[in-house]
Amino acid sequence: MKKINILIGLCIVALVVVIGLLVASSSEDVIKIGVIGHFSGDYASYGIPMKQAIELYVDEVNANGGIDGKKIQLVIEDDGSDAVKSASGMNKLVNVDNADYILSSQGSGATAVITPISQNNGKVLMITLGSAPGLTEDKNYVFRSILSDVFQGAKMVEHLKNVKPKTIAGLYRNDPYGVGIRDIVEKGYGNVVNSELYEPSSTDFRTQLMKIKQANPDVLIIAGASDNYPILFKQVKELGITSTVIVSETFYDKNVLEKIEGNAEGAYTLFPNEPVDYANFAKKYETKYGETFAYGMYAYDGVTALVKAIDGSKNKEEVREKLYNLQFNGASGSVGFDNEGDRIGIDYTIYQVRNGEFVAL
Repeated sequence: MKKINILIGLCIVALVVVIGLLVASSSEDVIKIGVIGHFSGDYASYGIPMKQAIELYVDEVNANGGIDGKKIQLVIEDDGSDAVKSASGMNKLVNVDNADYILSSQGSGATAVITPISQNNGKVLMITLGSAPGLTEDKNYVFRSILSDVFQGAKMVEHLKNVKPKTIAGLYRNDPYGVGIRDIVEKGYGNVVNSELYEPSSTDFRTQLMKIKQANPDVLIIAGASDNYPILFKQVKELGITSTVIVSETFYDKNVLEKIEGNAEGAYTLFPNEPVDYANFAKKYETKYGETFAYGMYAYDGVTALVKAIDGSKNKEEVREKLYNLQFNGASGSVGFDNEGDRIGIDYTIYQVRNGEFVAL
């Protein structure tokens, strides 16, 4: 009986060793890339298309043999559009899934929560949506494939200096995105007669808009999320505000413009120049998913940059160093990173809404 128990014990040990070897072998045959983002909740309309853009590129790479014969395995974490949940999701990717490379398709608030986790654990993070200034600052493991709002704000200031309004007012979403643009624009141009914030959950903007109307600015700057604009523009028109309106880049969305139903006629906005290779990306994306989404190009280029840096590298340290020196033409134009890990190589175009369409100036 004792011999039988010993044999059973040895068999169990052997089985555990075999399973361990199989798991190890399996894990060595793939390259894990974590993806954390707003895949449900209030901002899923941003997160889901960006996840799809990442999957589009990874499917292409895997269909062509992967990286050095290894397939890419995406590990998806949904933060439910909740900055608190983003921390737990990021910790899971780092400590449980042991992903050395992570893509973030999150707004600036949630992104700010996970960047310290990436830096403190030495995991390479590629931001593809969060654009608030400072997200990559003093973090040599954090990169960003979308432009910092420093560039957007500077372009808005440049436009203001060209048209020279005597006074401006602003209505900004009370989050890192809106406040970041406010600070750049108001410091860069001045002549501010009123500056208002609204909470992300707001569905009524009349209180702030009445104050702005009373100040009677020549120009009204608006920076928020796309889901705010239909109601906001409706109330601007109902209150008889006649100021010239300039809106941040989140307004540049044909689907949003249709929902505004003509209430934004004459408004200005801006968006990064459409690059030569964008049309190719848009065609592939629309063929697979039946729609287009402009911000998807940043997610596509973010994962492209990571894969190009991983290819031929021995470890994540080599990947990190290669990203600083990487340059290629992507869906969003020339892709490169400065010494803070921020995206470079893109300029903006100013658009005006005319007859329900965005017209480049």
